[in-house]
Amino acid sequence: MRKLGAVVVASSLCVLTSCMANPGPPPVEDKPAAESTQTETPTPEKKEKEDGVERETVAIGVDPLRGGLNPHLVANNSELVSQIAELVLPSAFHGEHMDSDVLASAEEVEPPKGVAQRVVYKIASPAQWSDGTPISGSDFHYLWTQMTSNPGVVDPAGYFAIEDISTSSAGRVVVVDFKQRVSDWHRLFAHLLPSHLLQDTEFTAALADGIPASAGRYAVEAVDRGRGVITLNRNDRFWGAGPALVDVVQLRTVRDTSQAVNMLRSGQVGFVDFTPEQTSLESLSLLSNVNAGTVTRNRQLRLHFSAREGALPEQSQRRALASLIETDQVARLAAGRASELRPGQNPVNEEVDLTPLRERAGRKPLRIAADPTHPEAVAAASTIVDVLETQAISAEVVSERTQTIAGEMLPEAEVDAVVAWENANVSPESLASLYMCENDDVRASDISGFCPAEAEDMRGEILSGRITPDAALEKVRKLNSDEVLYVPLMDEVRIHALGRGILGPGQRIEDWDAGLITAPMWRKDEK
Repeated sequence: MRKLGAVVVASSLCVLTSCMANPGPPPVEDKPAAESTQTETPTPEKKEKEDGVERETVAIGVDPLRGGLNPHLVANNSELVSQIAELVLPSAFHGEHMDSDVLASAEEVEPPKGVAQRVVYKIASPAQWSDGTPISGSDFHYLWTQMTSNPGVVDPAGYFAIEDISTSSAGRVVVVDFKQRVSDWHRLFAHLLPSHLLQDTEFTAALADGIPASAGRYAVEAVDRGRGVITLNRNDRFWGAGPALVDVVQLRTVRDTSQAVNMLRSGQVGFVDFTPEQTSLESLSLLSNVNAGTVTRNRQLRLHFSAREGALPEQSQRRALASLIETDQVARLAAGRASELRPGQNPVNEEVDLTPLRERAGRKPLRIAADPTHPEAVAAASTIVDVLETQAISAEVVSERTQTIAGEMLPEAEVDAVVAWENANVSPESLASLYMCENDDVRASDISGFCPAEAEDMRGEILSGRITPDAALEKVRKLNSDEVLYVPLMDEVRIHALGRGILGPGQRIEDWDAGLITAPMWRKDEK
């Protein structure tokens, strides 16, 4: 049986320009800081000291870091991880805009015979990692190979279209040859990783507790999970335009509304970006000199069905299960709130014969998987199991990390469905990845295990740009309506609140919609 998977897209945009910073001398030794050794969390009013020099520090409140910091893994899919990656890791392009700090040029050239498309990247001569190692074609090659050989990665379709990567000029010229045309090739090679430090590390475990080298405006100095503090230091070796203005940005865990309110009231943080609760906006509105609002991200909690043999291979089974799900109810119980909520739209909105599902559950209980580090996913899975039990359909929740679910449990049909957060951006790469079919390779995005007859042709049409993303999206929706491969449960809504202590993109809360990725332009407000 041929197979189709569902995928997550990760993307962000941050273009910052200002003055230039000259790289300093290379460090004596690499010190990738996986854990903090500090014994005290300084308040924003204090200034950290390094070698006796005061360092200007600001602090903000964020959601807990629940996984690692590798932005290319579905398991780490979160607002916090994607924004840290944008500050720390280099990208060839941000959206459609080339990063001129990282690249001197990037252009499509006439391909030789037998090559569908050729793109040549020329890396800017000063571009370097924070340990002094130049950014090179090795970093491009490393990301390509890892994205096409590991389960549970984000948006792999464009990387699977690559035939070969070669380098010249001491790694500064990177030639990428494609076996099929990719019109949106500039979306590839976002958040490059330091291959020289990670090549002997398992990709799914890389960046579990830190990022060993930076090529952005900030570097991850320390991740202290016990104290809930992530420390970002200004990367003084950053060579490009718009270096960070503040020396240290501390990211402090906000676990609930009460903590966020107290930290803003006391001035421990100047800005918060966290998952809302029922009373978040009401509580924040009572604070003087605090401006709060909501922002909706292109991230969605979804229930994916496995169509593999041994799971839910029959459309009638998947349709029956979907028909029992009230997305309003699941969203409320998963999020623990009725306010600031955007439930998804169930592709099945009519009564359906439950007999095929009952017969399947009678042979073995339905198993709904969720990553225990994602509380909304676990709560949604538990709610769905409870709903099934009310219909005398045996079911259970399977609590396991996403990498294990994607790499082991789904291929072996050990689970019947998965609840997970996914990026819901409409891009050719994400939509084409919905038509990734499994063969002898590991297909990272393979969740449903379903593959229509036209999958290969559709993937090529989308990647090449012969059909627009909007037209492709309509085809995806039609496919899901017909085959019932997933149910959107809810969109991600976040709370932003601006207090005192930080001068940034503006004084209106709407000016802070980009959140943490604007950190390079922040200044400490001494008032």
